[in-house]
Amino acid sequence: MPRRILLLFFVVAVALPGSGHADGSFTPGGIKAIEGMMEQAVADQRITAAVAMLARDSEIMWLGTAGEMTPGTPMRGDAILPLASVGKMFTATAAMILYERGEIALDDPVSQYIPEFADARVQITDEAGQARLVPAEQPITVFHLLTHTAGLIVDGNEFWATWDAHVGKTTTTHFARDLVALPLQSQPGERFDYGQTGASYEVLAAVIEISSGQTLEQFMMENIFVPLGLDDSYFYLPPEKSERLPEVYRVVDGELQLDRALGEDFSRSTFFHGGGGVRSAPRDILTFGRLFLEGGSVDGTRILKEETVTMMMSDQLGDKTPERWKPRGLSWGFGAAVENSPEDIEAGLPGKYGWVGGGFAKLWIDPRHRLIAYINFPLAPPGDNALLVEFEERVY
Repeated sequence: MPRRILLLFFVVAVALPGSGHADGSFTPGGIKAIEGMMEQAVADQRITAAVAMLARDSEIMWLGTAGEMTPGTPMRGDAILPLASVGKMFTATAAMILYERGEIALDDPVSQYIPEFADARVQITDEAGQARLVPAEQPITVFHLLTHTAGLIVDGNEFWATWDAHVGKTTTTHFARDLVALPLQSQPGERFDYGQTGASYEVLAAVIEISSGQTLEQFMMENIFVPLGLDDSYFYLPPEKSERLPEVYRVVDGELQLDRALGEDFSRSTFFHGGGGVRSAPRDILTFGRLFLEGGSVDGTRILKEETVTMMMSDQLGDKTPERWKPRGLSWGFGAAVENSPEDIEAGLPGKYGWVGGGFAKLWIDPRHRLIAYINFPLAPPGDNALLVEFEERVY
């Protein structure tokens, strides 16, 4: 599983809502504009295919495709595609299930689960410009992992050497244990920094595995996928569904080049990416999104308490919110970004909640408009973030 495929680039691709229609209705002209955007992107060879969905409450209002699964085969509306960092929403949900059961607490030190984290060191630069390591001033907690304030802003050759030694070869827990040997780049709790891959969620996945005694895949299957009827959500596709995984392309020197053939998945391993390993189909995405619209319960199946869902969809950074985000009402909750417009605040509703993955996937839930919106196209990172922004602009 080469690292170049798995880079989960951090891009804030959340556009401010436009005025839209007063009743929030979808119009034929608006839908046609979105379809035209997707078709034009294929014609311009920015992408080879796309699938997108707009839903209100439990009803799909529009499910559209463009391009081909492989030459001669139109893109399918039930295509199963990687979510990359959008998968953090699933991992945060899994963590909060354990939180509600009292099996983990937000202020638990990570060293309670992974003892190596008790020896975390922070790299600082002194007045002479020399880098040195100092002890962490406080323990890294589960809350720090959920909010990307753990200081795990790891990058460079040492990080990728650790990544390559584990991804697809060992387990998420083994990776987390070795990750702590690399110096933190800020004190725990000091500031928000997503980092290049959002590595805090790989460590969070290890906490979930150790606390539950199950792999991340097993825990999500038993507590999220099966209860919600997510029959097309996986970490690795079963062979009988491989034809629903389209060809994946990569942009090289401005041109699309084949990266993975139709149905070609990563080799199955015991490493389950907490930061972005889930893949899914649009109808499953709708059901999962309803979890946040409907206060933690879907069609009578309760996964989380309403107050827990509200917590996940609320600003958890406070004064740690990056300054560049504040004018837009943007911050981070648990698992995804949150965006509170003045209209959301006036209505007393949570703001938009969602995230992007790899520059090719985007999901958000908008409680004020009762909207769930999703788009995905089969590109390897860095994808086409401008197209994700344009999709959201056209939706509103």
